[in-house]
Amino acid sequence: MSRFAELVGQADVKKKLDFYLDAHEKSRKFPFLLLTGAKGMGKTEFAKETARGLKAADGAPKAFLEINCGTIKNAQVFFEQVFAPVIQGNEITVLLDECHALPKDLMTVLLSAFNTEKTEIKQVTWREGMYEFNFKKQTFMLATTEPDRLFAPLKDRLTHIDFQTYSVSDVAKIIQKILPDVSFKGEALDRIATTVRGNARSSVQRAKQIEMYCETKAKKDFGCKEWDDLCSKIGINPSGLNNTEIQILRALKDRGDCSLNMLSAITGMSRSSLQRDSEVFLLQKGFMKIEGQRKLTVAGAKVLEQVKA
Repeated sequence: MSRFAELVGQADVKKKLDFYLDAHEKSRKFPFLLLTGAKGMGKTEFAKETARGLKAADGAPKAFLEINCGTIKNAQVFFEQVFAPVIQGNEITVLLDECHALPKDLMTVLLSAFNTEKTEIKQVTWREGMYEFNFKKQTFMLATTEPDRLFAPLKDRLTHIDFQTYSVSDVAKIIQKILPDVSFKGEALDRIATTVRGNARSSVQRAKQIEMYCETKAKKDFGCKEWDDLCSKIGINPSGLNNTEIQILRALKDRGDCSLNMLSAITGMSRSSLQRDSEVFLLQKGFMKIEGQRKLTVAGAKVLEQVKA
């Protein structure tokens, strides 16, 4: 079985990670990876699967440590509470998740540590302590949804792996994989997949909803009738639109082109919340466009017709 057989989609990511793992088997070298992509794309799961392929000297997978960088207050905390007791001297793979939240002083230290052009062992002095990074033993991967917030010189030291939106076909495969005992009938699975918002996490959430429905009804067959019933019960809209997004589309249909200020007044949401959240999915799906004003597209008008009043 191939390394990433249990993970659906992301073919380009798999090829790159396979290449670096093959190189590691021969040379014991592995680049400092930066995994980037929107929330829910599976960055952490791919990092964990990659870590399973990074072997220690005895042939067993190295230990794996996942750190949410938002919990690290400063470099001193990192070295005293994490690096010295857990990482230093050990064979381990470290995932620095949400690495854009790394404190600035630690970003500066890592910039120096990751400069391995001449040696794979780097000694770093911090305050009164001396700390040794041994990249023959230690592998570092970083992940973020906001690579623009990462210290640019540090980002230049990293090898970028970017994740893409999952296709409808990939989403269907994820749902079927999570629910192997559920028999999907007719076009049900395809219809379900079109309501998932293009990432693995949303696929898992949708699968759990279907699982709860099947358990409640004590049945394992799930067809279009059951899907329509579930949509009615928990408010699943065409293309996975939420109520605020539908409100925006209806405003654009009823009032014509609108300014951001107008949509803010109509929805009661702030300008920044609209721009960073509600408008993003509509723009991605081509349901609206921005040409000075916010405009409803043909695709947006069609999906709005499918929404029940």
